[in-house]
Amino acid sequence: MITIEGRNEFGEVCRKQIQVNKSWERLRDGEIGLSIDDGKAIMKSLQSAVVNQEMETYALFRRVCPDCQTFRPVKDYTKRRIRTVFGTVEVRNPRWMLCQDCYPGMVGGFTVLKEICPDRATPELMELTARLGSMLPYRQAARMLAEFLPIEPTETHATVRNRTIRIGGLLDDQLVEEAWQSRSEIADQCQLEMQLPGDHRKEFVISVDTAHIRGADPNMARNFEIVVARCGRGDVGGRYFVTSNTDRSEIRDRSLQALRKEGYCGLGDVTVISDGAEILKRLPRAMPTPTKHIIDWFHIAMKVQPMQQIADHLVRSRSDLVENLPTIDRDIKAVKWRLWHGRGDRAIRDLERIIAQLQVLRQDDLCAGRLHNLGSQLLTYIRSNRGAIINYGARYRAGLRVATTLAESAVNSLVAKRMVKKQQMRWSQHGAHMLMQVRTAEINGELRDRLRARFREPEPQVPSLFKPKPPLLRAA
Repeated sequence: MITIEGRNEFGEVCRKQIQVNKSWERLRDGEIGLSIDDGKAIMKSLQSAVVNQEMETYALFRRVCPDCQTFRPVKDYTKRRIRTVFGTVEVRNPRWMLCQDCYPGMVGGFTVLKEICPDRATPELMELTARLGSMLPYRQAARMLAEFLPIEPTETHATVRNRTIRIGGLLDDQLVEEAWQSRSEIADQCQLEMQLPGDHRKEFVISVDTAHIRGADPNMARNFEIVVARCGRGDVGGRYFVTSNTDRSEIRDRSLQALRKEGYCGLGDVTVISDGAEILKRLPRAMPTPTKHIIDWFHIAMKVQPMQQIADHLVRSRSDLVENLPTIDRDIKAVKWRLWHGRGDRAIRDLERIIAQLQVLRQDDLCAGRLHNLGSQLLTYIRSNRGAIINYGARYRAGLRVATTLAESAVNSLVAKRMVKKQQMRWSQHGAHMLMQVRTAEINGELRDRLRARFREPEPQVPSLFKPKPPLLRAA
């Protein structure tokens, strides 16, 4: 027998007894000490005592009218079931009427427990469920909750999914509101810091990339894209943000909201690094000026590398082609060198010359044909992104970023680890967007603070027009 005794705020002694049955048979089976089931029973009983005591205390506190310090009249008493991390607790849920002395002529009531538990589940349980649902498959998250917590069998994978999407909707609404505020504040204010020349931390870098997710809607395309980005200052990684809306204004607002959290106030060097995808080219044109757009060097190098490998193979093993292309390996190295130093026009002219030489030989040789196709693809890529090719060598030596490694890692940590490509998982665009908001808030370390924010702002019970006036002001 376990007895728990405590004293409440009014001086009353509260006592709760819990009985745990142990037998020799269980001891022979190796069950030494308290088992998980015993712990569930103890915590469930203790949780019931604590929650009932807290609810009664809060209901009594809210019955007192804050204006005249008298008790509000009672409308009725009902029962309410509150889901917690340590079981479901049934509590008494009173409803109080408005004070007739302070609000004459107004008839209305309010539920006390709805103010602190609007979802009929504690914020801790909502947060825990959403966190597990964002990291694990819904069925696996439900099994994990049932394994270690004394929750009811009704906490199924559907409950985990609904709570995760609900929390994602709350987070998305907060981000949308903050994005609108950031856009208006950045347009009206100026940055209150000195722009020091050569200071790497004055540059705000947005590394942005796209991720492809298999869609569940048969009436839409097989895959849909979501934008994944990481915004930081200088060499610091910074904050993540994800959105399934590829509209230019939506990506801009999310970027400004993330930059504002990093200290951006309207002035400074903003640099957008992307892989040259069409939907990502909209972001630099929508950002406040001046904003620089840079094509990721990694994607350029990966397009040049197979050409260099084929050219080296031709020089080593194909003496018949070396007569027609004696310097093919050095020419491709020169193209890469010019791209690294930002000489895009020279690189385009050299590529055109190499492709013209390969045009004659590609019909007779497979390697030459492959090299011709890769060169044509690289030429098209450079032409379409000519304005975003910079002097990567000078930028790298200055200690600045030249690749979207942060965005690539964000895609892996946010999308790939949850929406694994190897599994036969299909997602709706709405569900994927809401799930990613929860996962992003968790990685940014702000999930708990954002969920607690709505409880820190009390809502007024009546319109301010009908609030009672102080006695001296009323007499005047």
